[in-house]
Amino acid sequence: MRVRIDKLALQRPLYRAQGVVDRKSSTHVLSAVHVVATENQQLIFTATDYDVTLAAECDAEVSEPGAVLINGKAFFDVVRGLPDGAQVTLSSDGSQRVRVEAGRAYYHLNGLGPEEFPDVVEESGGRSLVIDKGQIDAMLRRTLFSVSNDESRPALNGVLFEIEPQGEGTALLRMVTTDGHRLSRVERVVATSGYDGGQHRTIVHRRGAAELARIFESNDPSVRVELLGRNIVFESDRTRLQVRQIEESFPDYQRVIPTRGDISVSVSRQQLASAIRRVATLGSNKHALLRVDLEPGRLSLEMTNADFGDAHEEIELPEHQGAKVSVGFNPRYLLDVLSVLETESVQLELSDQFSPCLVHSDEEPGAVFVVMPMRL
Repeated sequence: MRVRIDKLALQRPLYRAQGVVDRKSSTHVLSAVHVVATENQQLIFTATDYDVTLAAECDAEVSEPGAVLINGKAFFDVVRGLPDGAQVTLSSDGSQRVRVEAGRAYYHLNGLGPEEFPDVVEESGGRSLVIDKGQIDAMLRRTLFSVSNDESRPALNGVLFEIEPQGEGTALLRMVTTDGHRLSRVERVVATSGYDGGQHRTIVHRRGAAELARIFESNDPSVRVELLGRNIVFESDRTRLQVRQIEESFPDYQRVIPTRGDISVSVSRQQLASAIRRVATLGSNKHALLRVDLEPGRLSLEMTNADFGDAHEEIELPEHQGAKVSVGFNPRYLLDVLSVLETESVQLELSDQFSPCLVHSDEEPGAVFVVMPMRL
């Protein structure tokens, strides 16, 4: 194999591919990127950890086609460190060793036999639809933070992705995540193209959902979503991301979302977030308890630390409905919600100190968040 390519053109697909490799795996194949130089003057990078498989391509001057299998992190670190504008030559004589040249610098990277790379790319042929990339990106940003990392509850280890056709050329997209302590549900009616299927419901593994952010760092305005047997595929900017579907039953999230609370307040999102951050500076661990007092005219925040002291802040509440209530929260859970919303104000609704707190905004009616209280 022998290829010549600009450093920046090489770095983008390699950046996406090396993000998928399993860096903790003792299986070297899963920590490597499979690189193929084709007669069509293209480089194709493929990486997998079996849950997520990514294939990205770019144009290159290929004088000798071939394939290599190289450690993804080492290869990316070498390329990233080269000067911008450098012309890079990749070559291999079939000895499982890759030479990277740029000007007077050269590196030799030990590789594996390319035939050892698993055949994990599933053929196309499922139902598909084309969606505005910005819509998917915005929905993921509002839900990924509340995905569970508890491997004993696999149904919660991903994003519930639902499609409900609304009419010709449109569909309702819904994403839901929960870790048992908070829940996020975002839904939007979007324009679709080419979708001829009915309702669809699947759980997209969290690693694949997170890797979509790398694909979305481009000028390509749309993403093609394909629904295959055990996988869901996202394609954009000459990159194909294949994500394993979690074959579990997602909990009935509708039962968790309260309709309306007896107590309702409206408050500036930025003002509330800033006050929580200041008070939470005394939080000593991830289980810190924030006391929130809601009463007509004001919202009070309190946190006590036995080692450092205590903090208190108050926010004026022009809009308050219901009786006075005191409730405890993990401050990080509230801040996560306030950071993903992009509205001027938010509404907090609950029935009492033991009930789930509903967080939403009239400025973004498709987004609803639930935060479970902590015992005071």
